[in-house]
Amino acid sequence: MNIEAKRDELIQWILNVNEDILSKVSAIKEKTVSDEIVAYSTKGESFMKKQYVKHINDIRESVKNGAKTYTTEEVREYVLNSKRV
Repeated sequence: MNIEAKRDELIQWILNVNEDILSKVSAIKEKTVSDEIVAYSTKGESFMKKQYVKHINDIRESVKNGAKTYTTEEVREYVLNSKRV
């Protein structure tokens, strides 16, 4: 059976299932979506949604606790004036 036929079959089945089965299908969907890669770090590390949210919250906490930050102008100045390799 090709993928389109399988999708059509599943769509028809989902349209006719009871609430309990639909809840289980929904849980599978949520698990699948939460396991998708949503971002990459500058080092090429992949982040799934939960990991990315934690990463962002960790950064916010670091800044709140006094971590060094740079303005856009400071970064631009550094990039434009750094020596090319």
